[in-house]
Amino acid sequence: MKQLVAFLLWMIAAAPVTAQVQGVKLDEPVELPAFAFENGIGETFNPDTLQDQWTIVMFGFLSCPDVCPFTMGNLEATIAEMGLRVRPDNVPKVVFLSVDPDRDAELISTYAKFFHPDFQSFTGARTDIDALIEATDSFYRLMAPDEDGYYEVQHSSSVSVIAPDGTLRAKLQPPFDPGLTAEFLSQLQIQYRREAS
Repeated sequence: MKQLVAFLLWMIAAAPVTAQVQGVKLDEPVELPAFAFENGIGETFNPDTLQDQWTIVMFGFLSCPDVCPFTMGNLEATIAEMGLRVRPDNVPKVVFLSVDPDRDAELISTYAKFFHPDFQSFTGARTDIDALIEATDSFYRLMAPDEDGYYEVQHSSSVSVIAPDGTLRAKLQPPFDPGLTAEFLSQLQIQYRREAS
C-alpha cells in the first residue's frame, strides 16, 4: 500500500503543469466594421456598445455540443478571476454571437445568461456576421444539410478581446487557465492605459 501511495505521489509530482494562457496580443489594433445585432429581450450589440469598456466576443451556435459550452464556461471562470484583480468597471463584458441565425434567433437571448447573468448573446444579418468574422480573423462554415435538413456548423474556437476604443487588441484560444488568462487581460488593460496617456 505504501508503495502505491508513493507511486501516486510521484506521478502527481512528475505530471507536467498544464495551466496556461493561450493569449496573443496583436501587434497593431484592428478597426472593426459597422455591425448591428440584437436579441429578443431588447439588448443590442454594435460599435457604440463597445465604447468605454473591455469586451470579449465569441462566435458559435446554440446547438454546438462541445466547443461553445466549454469555452463559455472557461470565460465564466476567467471573468470571476478578473473580478478579483480589477475594478468592476474594468471587468470585460462577454458577448456570444451566433453564426447560425436561421436556427438560433428565437432562443439567442437566453444562451449566454445560462453561463453568467451578465453575459449577452446575439445574432443578426449574415452580412454583419460575415463582416465581424472577417475583421476578427475568425472562421465559420455551414455544412451541407442532410436529407432531413439538419446541418453542422464548423467555427473557430478563439475569442476576440476588444478595447474600450472599439479596436481588436488580442485573441484567446481555449482551453485557457482562468487565473493566468485574467492576469494576461489585466496586463493588456495596463498597457492600453499607458499607451492612451
